[in-house]
Amino acid sequence: MLWWQARRQRPRLADNAAAAQADTLIFVASENGSTWGFAQALHAALVQGGHRVHSAGLESFAVPADASQVFVLAATYGDGQAPAHAAHALERIARAPITSARVTVLGFGDRQFGAFCAYAEALEAALRERGWAALLPLARIHQQSAQEFARWGEQLGEALGEPLALRYRPRIPRTTELELVSRQDYPGGAGEPAAILRFQWPRAGWFDRITGRSWPRFSAGDLLGVLPPDGAVPRLYSLASSWRDGFVEICVRRRAGGVCSGYLHGLQPGARIQAFIRPNPAFTLQATRRPVMLIGAGTGVAPLAGFIRGNTGRAPMHLYYGVRDPALDFYFEADLQRWLDEQRLASLHTSFSRTPQGGGYVQDALQRDAARLRKLIAKGAIVRVCGSQAMARGVAQALDAILGTVGLSVQQLKAHGRYAEDTF
Repeated sequence: MLWWQARRQRPRLADNAAAAQADTLIFVASENGSTWGFAQALHAALVQGGHRVHSAGLESFAVPADASQVFVLAATYGDGQAPAHAAHALERIARAPITSARVTVLGFGDRQFGAFCAYAEALEAALRERGWAALLPLARIHQQSAQEFARWGEQLGEALGEPLALRYRPRIPRTTELELVSRQDYPGGAGEPAAILRFQWPRAGWFDRITGRSWPRFSAGDLLGVLPPDGAVPRLYSLASSWRDGFVEICVRRRAGGVCSGYLHGLQPGARIQAFIRPNPAFTLQATRRPVMLIGAGTGVAPLAGFIRGNTGRAPMHLYYGVRDPALDFYFEADLQRWLDEQRLASLHTSFSRTPQGGGYVQDALQRDAARLRKLIAKGAIVRVCGSQAMARGVAQALDAILGTVGLSVQQLKAHGRYAEDTF
């Protein structure tokens, strides 16, 4: 996300004191704007308590000499990454003059990921190494839990020696109504059917265009947030299309007990949903002439299919795709064959884990093609991986074994921006 996009996600805070006059500062690192909702609640509670509070993005980290408290609210994005707008915040912290202010870090993430709150942990380590004191030790909030945030607020109030009531209300982005125009159904494996759902792209009227309310220009690999009618928490699905395609397409597996997946699977053409776009800049793929390795399994192929669909420049894209059974869950099969004919896809390597002679899992396909993969990486190939976390771990292990013979690793590719995962 660019700096101006990140700024657009930020709420307008009442009583946002100038930094130089503030006794308390709040710095926020948020990829999609959700962490700003927590910052807004903290800001309001501290102002209510009589503090002069200034809130800003973490990229603006600087502490005036008279400030007494600093709070850093940091979300971890992707595989332990900083939100894009705060990518250089650690370097800024390393250069900032140390004052007597106490700097407290609160992390936001999801425990299902191995890098849970890893960016907040990196900030905590950098601040303590520099010599900044803390009012509270690092705390971590799982899946934007309002309850955990309230408990942290109670601890903060005790540490400050004053009552502090954090009234956080989840911020739901403005939604747009989408109409389902077609669906492709698959029996799926393990009793979980799936469907490719295509929604009509909303046409912006003249009023929408002049007021800026038309839909953003999204890319394949960005996320569609779907709001079920019962008001449950939005569910995010990777997009298999971009704004240039003129439609919004996702691939959804129906989970047992899944509120949103059950809702979507019950829709028929003509039905309408409320949805919003959430950028996913660390995973989306920019136009390139370099080789691209796309690795996915199951419904994780959706954004990879979107990358191939948008490959009008015919960059050499190679898809390694694993499913259980081609008769049950070979999503986008006809599209992939057509894209091969159109040379949008250079090669397709499939593995079917539940059929005789199916070739095992997608990581087995990588190992069978090890020599070719090493050549592609040597040519500067970009790698995108999408699917379950277990699949992504297996893929990373397989690639480490393949690349280790030439002195490379997945971590090195990540460090150079050539490897990104989108897991669930």
